[in-house]
Amino acid sequence: MNRLPGGIELRLGGTALRLHPLTLLLPPLAARLGLPGEVKALLAGLALHEASHLLAAKLLGVRVNALTLLPFGGVLDVGNPYALAPGRLFALALAGPLGNLAAILVAAGLAQAGRLSPAGFRAALNGNLPLMLFNLLPALPLDGGRMLFALLSPRLGRARAARLGAAAGYAAAGLLSLLALLGWQQTGRLNLSPVFAAVFLAASAPGERRALADTRAQALLNALRPAGAPVPARLVAVGGDCTVREALRAAAPDAATIYAVYDGLALAALADDRRLLSAAAEGRGEEGLAGVLLRRAGGMQNPVDAQC
Repeated sequence: MNRLPGGIELRLGGTALRLHPLTLLLPPLAARLGLPGEVKALLAGLALHEASHLLAAKLLGVRVNALTLLPFGGVLDVGNPYALAPGRLFALALAGPLGNLAAILVAAGLAQAGRLSPAGFRAALNGNLPLMLFNLLPALPLDGGRMLFALLSPRLGRARAARLGAAAGYAAAGLLSLLALLGWQQTGRLNLSPVFAAVFLAASAPGERRALADTRAQALLNALRPAGAPVPARLVAVGGDCTVREALRAAAPDAATIYAVYDGLALAALADDRRLLSAAAEGRGEEGLAGVLLRRAGGMQNPVDAQC
């Protein structure tokens, strides 16, 4: 474990685990306000939430570069999340709230069976329910916003879906700030959790716009840029009539993709995603792979023309 200017960092495999300075301030602040039990429950729920994301990333084959823990959630660095296929993005985002829901259900079952005291159940509920509900808000960059983007982007387009999610993020930040102010006015105590959450939502909007502006092709190129270490690869089989654009949809931002192009039952060519990206950049995205990768003379020629 190393002390860093931005907090504490340790490494788990290839993932950097970081504690944001605001998270480090929670225990002493909770002790000062007389809420140590509530903060312990919140941190336990937060750890479970992010562990669920990490497990989902592992199962989905998504490489996680870093995980930063904040007082009200975490930031999972998977490169450009908008470069993931919608289904993978939705599943990765849903995993965190599902982890909190599972903890609530298990605690309820244990309490019903007499294995957990009412106080223990309340602690589990207070540590997981607010975190789950907050992250399910349909606002970027929260889990709910990512799931909304994954659902809407195929229908509305990536840019419009992201604008809606970012606008919802600003609206949620304003609403949380208003609730904090109203609570302060009524009780004389300022609840810092919604304030921190509002600041996070508002400050994240520029980064979300930058991530979206990075196109799918650019995200792939960034992920595959030589880094002095081997890059994982996956093999995709396609027919020669498959277009370049359709083939690129099978590419992943966290691994190189090798395309095996078939003419009927015969392997006709091999090419990597960089070759296809170059063709797309040349305006040949709607052409079939046979025409892009192979010399044609009345059909696909040369059994295997390796262009990786």
